[in-house]
Amino acid sequence: MPAAFSAELSGRRVVDSRGDLLGTIIDLFIDDVSGNVLGLLIELDAGLDATLLPWSTFGEHLVVPTEEVASIDEDIHLNR
Repeated sequence: MPAAFSAELSGRRVVDSRGDLLGTIIDLFIDDVSGNVLGLLIELDAGLDATLLPWSTFGEHLVVPTEEVASIDEDIHLNR
């Protein structure tokens, strides 16, 4: 089973399905009962408006559910 530490993901670029940069991961949302990672907390790239994106926000940061992650390599690639 593939795995990564949160410190390895923090600071990684998050790109949409077209390869456009959305921002960088600053933290993870973790279910405190199950321990499952529920989402990625993303600091948006300059000039992007979170209200125009399909995901919710937490303060000034974007929250992307883990179901939206297509793949992880040097960048985090989203399904859309």
